[in-house]
Amino acid sequence: MELRLLVLAGALALPAACATGAAGQATLHEIASLVVSIGQHGEGMGTGNITDMSAQLDQQVAATPDDPYVLKLAAQSRRALSDYSQDRAQRVHLRHTALAEFDRAITLSKPTDPARFIMLNGQESEVDFKDLATLRADLFNQVQTDR
Repeated sequence: MELRLLVLAGALALPAACATGAAGQATLHEIASLVVSIGQHGEGMGTGNITDMSAQLDQQVAATPDDPYVLKLAAQSRRALSDYSQDRAQRVHLRHTALAEFDRAITLSKPTDPARFIMLNGQESEVDFKDLATLRADLFNQVQTDR
């Protein structure tokens, strides 16, 4: 009887894992689109535009909150937004949120996880975790000097 339960559990877990993977890849592509928008329009963004972009990132992270690839890209996007923000409170909030996303991505990832590929400006780019700790440390140092 226990073997049947294990087989059933495995059979149910596989479609769930595939669905999560597909959702995560779709979310990753959505965030990649936001990365491109931030890169193209970031300097001209005002506080309201930055707030809107951050809300879009929130939606993407909420769609797959345990996907370290999504968390890494979201954190990098927030950091970029923070660099464009003229409002100190908004800048600090974005950086603290990005730190939390980096921390969560570090917790959920392994250095041996394979890279995922996304399109940025028509170029295929990979998202991996090789530089995750360094990105987090650089942002932490930036937060410390921001005070």
